Amino acid sequence: MTKLLLALSMFLFISKSNSEIKWDVIYTNATYALNHSKKAMSSNNFDHQRYYSEKALLAYDKIANDLKNYDDEDLKLKIAETINDLEHAVDAPDWDRGRFYTKRVYQNTQDFITTLDLMSLQTASAQ
Repeated sequence: MTKLLLALSMFLFISKSNSEIKWDVIYTNATYALNHSKKAMSSNNFDHQRYYSEKALLAYDKIANDLKNYDDEDLKLKIAETINDLEHAVDAPDWDRGRFYTKRVYQNTQDFITTLDLMSLQTASAQ
């Protein structure tokens, strides 16, 4: 009986930990996207700009996947808009248009990281 209870409690603990949002991973992916969007902005080569935008897009895809069970629709909408801008930056017809979208992504990513920082502060103060 004790073994059964122990196995059941371990299963519940593992399933609960898998459903929680891993904010540290999201923060890491956001800083990764910020770094690559900054590299895309500073590149003077169109192919490099697209390459770094694609790397940022991969990071945002991971963020969107990690937040698929999160309730804040406003945050999800901002992430979806940033992903849309990144898709435009990757598929831009010329360097100027790609740079325009990359600037928007860079600013949105800075805002997103600030939002994560504020959420972290609110969580810390609530505890």
